[in-house]
Amino acid sequence: MRRTASVLLGALLLAGCDRGHSDVGPPPGPIHAGAFDGEVIKSIQDQIALISAQPARADLRRTLGLLYLANGGPEEATTALRQATQLDPRDATAWCFLGVASEETGDVDAAIQAFSEARALAPEHAPLYWRPGFWLLDEGRVSEAYDLFEGAAALERGSSRPAPDAAAHRIGRARCLLELDRAAEAIPILEELNTLVEHFYVDYLLAQSYRRAGRAADAARLRTAGASEPPSFPDPWMDLRSRAKRGLEGRLSYIEELLATGRLDEATTAIASARATWPENIVLLHRLADLHRGRGKVDAWVRVLKQASRLDPQDAPTHYNLAIALTNARDLQNALTHAHRAADIKPDFVEAWLQIGRLEILLRRLDGEEEAADPNDLAAALVPLDRAFEIGVPKAADHVMYGHMLMRAGRLDDAIAVLSKVTDRIDAPPTAWTVLSDAHRRNSNGRAALETAISGINRFPNDPGLQQLVERYRQATGGAAP
Repeated sequence: MRRTASVLLGALLLAGCDRGHSDVGPPPGPIHAGAFDGEVIKSIQDQIALISAQPARADLRRTLGLLYLANGGPEEATTALRQATQLDPRDATAWCFLGVASEETGDVDAAIQAFSEARALAPEHAPLYWRPGFWLLDEGRVSEAYDLFEGAAALERGSSRPAPDAAAHRIGRARCLLELDRAAEAIPILEELNTLVEHFYVDYLLAQSYRRAGRAADAARLRTAGASEPPSFPDPWMDLRSRAKRGLEGRLSYIEELLATGRLDEATTAIASARATWPENIVLLHRLADLHRGRGKVDAWVRVLKQASRLDPQDAPTHYNLAIALTNARDLQNALTHAHRAADIKPDFVEAWLQIGRLEILLRRLDGEEEAADPNDLAAALVPLDRAFEIGVPKAADHVMYGHMLMRAGRLDDAIAVLSKVTDRIDAPPTAWTVLSDAHRRNSNGRAALETAISGINRFPNDPGLQQLVERYRQATGGAAP
């Protein structure tokens, strides 16, 4: 009898706790409804209706919080996710997203506390260490940040292979060590990371570490162009946030994320879902074309872009992308037509002019034997390339291609000027020195040709093209060239 009464009392107490926890207040409505896309508002309203019918469901409030968080409402997300953690304090993902929302509202202390709660519930989830570590690092709280990065590193050390997010804690620890003037300790961490990923940002940090440690020569060998952004760090929990994006802009952002990470099956589903609402949206058709391109389905790639060009004949990017697709389909004449159409619609479209130049090279068969090239063909191919470079071309490889064509056309001074500038760039490929050396040779400047080849081999000692070039000069000079 006493046991029955005890069980009954326990049940009553639990029921009382449930009633208390369910009284967390109403779900938050949008603060600025006009800031949200129509589909976003509808999704929010539908979710609020579900919560009103079942106010004690923590998962429903977490979903509402994710809707707000994924679609630009971190303040509302903070309220909804705090309610979710009150209803179910054991949900590590709710605490995690509460932390993300809090950080986005500028409340870093609340964000750090929320992640601490999440780590207590899911201590094996590495992003719960390195994500707040970066927040603390940005706040100047370097020692606290380093401890969290070390926590993520300890998890990986307990595994038999590198973690998917291996770059995160290594970059975090290295940045902390640089902040603490311990560059020599950052170097082995970054050297190890360079064996796991290839990214300019890693080279950038390693070059900084080398310089601060007094190893300037080692720093000079690293290419650091485009190093402003770190690599992305995978976190499967953030997929929930990505899937909560609504509205055309949100859907496109999610689709682009899936395509960029090679998750083509998920991208297929997401594109089909979005096109059910926006069947004739040009940007969605472009993403569908990207999907076909990623799967190697050239005919489908071309077909989708032709559909897009019919829907909006004045869209320059569509004609340019169709030119690329047709080039891959080896329909070069039609590709040239669409590349010209893109340039006609948008005269400053650099990529369109470059593609016209590339297609002229292919159609005039200038990609084969150099000595057999017709001067008139070379001059015609250079017309669109000259136009592109008048506007401004960013990629070093394109500058090398242009310099090569200028050299073949006999415009040696122009070729040398273009290629000399390329070799001053940190992202220049080894072929820049090879072609520049050849241009100097054709310009009857053997000394400059030799110096260029030596400069290139010093920069890229293992490049076979430069090795052959230096060896050729060595033989020509009776072994005098180094």
